[in-house]
Amino acid sequence: MDAATIVVLGGSEPERATLVQQLAGSGLSVHAATNLALADGLPALIVITGADAAHLVAEARDVPALAEVPILAVVPAIPPTAATEAIAAGASDVARHPVPPAVLATRCRNLCRLGKRDVAGNQAVAKVNEILTTSGDDAEALVQMLTITSGVLGFDRASLIAHIEGSDHAFVIAATDAEPLQRFTLAIAEYPEVQEAIRTLSPVLIDDVLAHPLTAPISDMLSSRRVRGIGVFPVQWRGRPLGAILLRKRQPGTGHVGPRGLELGKLIASITAAHLRHGAVLESLRDQTHRISRARYEAERRLRGIDSLKEHFEAGADGVVVLDDAGRILFVNRAAERITGFARDGLLGSELVDLVAPDQRGQIGDTVARVLAGANVDAFDLQLSTTSGSPVWVSVSTSTVLAGTGAVILAFRDVTAERALEHELRSTKEFLERLIDSTVDAIIAADMRGSIILFNQGAERLFGYRARDVIGKLPVWELYEEGGANQIMRMLRSTSYGGVGRLEQTRREVRIASGEIVPVSMTASVVYEGEREAATVGILTDLRERIRMEQRLLDAQQKLQLSEKQALVAELAGAAAHELNQPLTSIMGYTQLIQRQSEKDAAHLRAVGIILSEAERMAGIVKKIGKITKYETVDYVGTAKMLDLDRATAESDPGIPVAPADESQTGEYHAVQARSESLHPTDKDLGELDPLKERA
Repeated sequence: MDAATIVVLGGSEPERATLVQQLAGSGLSVHAATNLALADGLPALIVITGADAAHLVAEARDVPALAEVPILAVVPAIPPTAATEAIAAGASDVARHPVPPAVLATRCRNLCRLGKRDVAGNQAVAKVNEILTTSGDDAEALVQMLTITSGVLGFDRASLIAHIEGSDHAFVIAATDAEPLQRFTLAIAEYPEVQEAIRTLSPVLIDDVLAHPLTAPISDMLSSRRVRGIGVFPVQWRGRPLGAILLRKRQPGTGHVGPRGLELGKLIASITAAHLRHGAVLESLRDQTHRISRARYEAERRLRGIDSLKEHFEAGADGVVVLDDAGRILFVNRAAERITGFARDGLLGSELVDLVAPDQRGQIGDTVARVLAGANVDAFDLQLSTTSGSPVWVSVSTSTVLAGTGAVILAFRDVTAERALEHELRSTKEFLERLIDSTVDAIIAADMRGSIILFNQGAERLFGYRARDVIGKLPVWELYEEGGANQIMRMLRSTSYGGVGRLEQTRREVRIASGEIVPVSMTASVVYEGEREAATVGILTDLRERIRMEQRLLDAQQKLQLSEKQALVAELAGAAAHELNQPLTSIMGYTQLIQRQSEKDAAHLRAVGIILSEAERMAGIVKKIGKITKYETVDYVGTAKMLDLDRATAESDPGIPVAPADESQTGEYHAVQARSESLHPTDKDLGELDPLKERA
């Protein structure tokens, strides 16, 4: 018989014919039979129908050759128990009349595939048994076994976990996704699915780690490792667990395993147990477990020591952390929980370096080593992570009380605010120092004994000393003229110079490095600590350049005043010359006219000559006045002074006549001159002089 053939048994001939027709119409190879003859070979599927389907299923299962062949029972709807009876008799699947052709064909195909998988399962079991029989518990042989198991059961990867009964630890001795010779130690409590399979000695199938109660607490960790579906088969020998085969897959769902898959997994686990029970791997793990147990004993001894001090730790205001020799946290008190924000359950077993800034982690290892050697470490600062996201600074001190048990006590206090304040004060101090050094004026501070404690760059420029040569070495009174420092202190303590402790701006003299006395402008004050005088501060400004500038300004002002005075005199002289020229010209012209028109022996000619002479003299004076260009004086009666015309007059050609004060009167001046020179003793002129004649 063809392995793909489907045999229809039971029921009446029309019932069998109907089923054959439906399956053949779906493209399946099928024929009807009246008995379970196996002469032609095993069928791929047996379809049993009729009212006595349950009885025929039972008979088929009694045949050893048909034990693994899938059976579909097509039972009538009445009685309702027919389906249950068929399943109980060993049917792989049940359908009720009438069955749609498409549904019937689909179920048959699925059962045929299941039969093929059973064949693959049998082959896998045989292969696993061959590998383990040949190579025993060799690491590479175990990896081959896991590869076959994960493939036949439909999982992505597999690992073999060995566990010694009573131990809190387990060992991954082989895995399909790791190096063949690489082994891992793990805490069995962190694998609840493995722990459950070992406890119950029954397979554990988890469709989705996100929803199953066993894996819900660790679902985030599993999903981050791309694990959604899990299968665990305990590896046991005569009722004693040796470990488990852990199967994992990326996608959720374990329904594909089915009852036959469970039986296959159990069988492979049993074969594995038979080869592991006396193998070298378990013997090695038993020794390792013994060492772990001894380490656990030491850890318990440490915990007893911690318990004896727990009340003391809990009563303290400082945070306390107890570490083992590897830096793992063994104990955390309430104050440490409060400082970091982490619950102690989350901290226990973790490493303290995980909470420490990366650049400080090396310090933890050094501290643990020194304390275990019996030496305390000086207090130091650590930056710890917190649940709030903002790190805290703590000051850490150590204790060797538990060093004999292999434990280190670290006590720490939150100093975040203090360190922030120190940083702020340091920044402020550095800013003020830069500000003081960048100030042009000299700033000097001294304590009450006269020792200089501050000497900025402005003071260095003023005095010519270097700060390092002055601070703490030169008394402050050496910088002032003799007795100057004492006088300044008297003024600071007086109420007359700005109030007690303050000195308003005053002018003093200081002695610089060259010995020269230099004038300065200074203000000063007293620095108090409470009511006590602590220091004095003086701010000094070099006045040498200012004094030189003031002198140059005074000279310039005097020159300006003289220049303004000379300009005023020149303007006044010009105005006077202008105003006097006109009447003098008329006087001289008319005097000459009188002389020409008078008789030679006239009595009034002498007086006229005197008038003309004095007018000419006055014209000379006016001419000098018009030439004044600077302000020069000569002593006069008493303390009075008068303008010295000879010295104030600019050198000029004596032949140049006196010019008017401004151009607007040039024409008038020349007109009068021409008129005076052109007059002759004519009748017309005599007529013009009639008024003179009348007065004569």
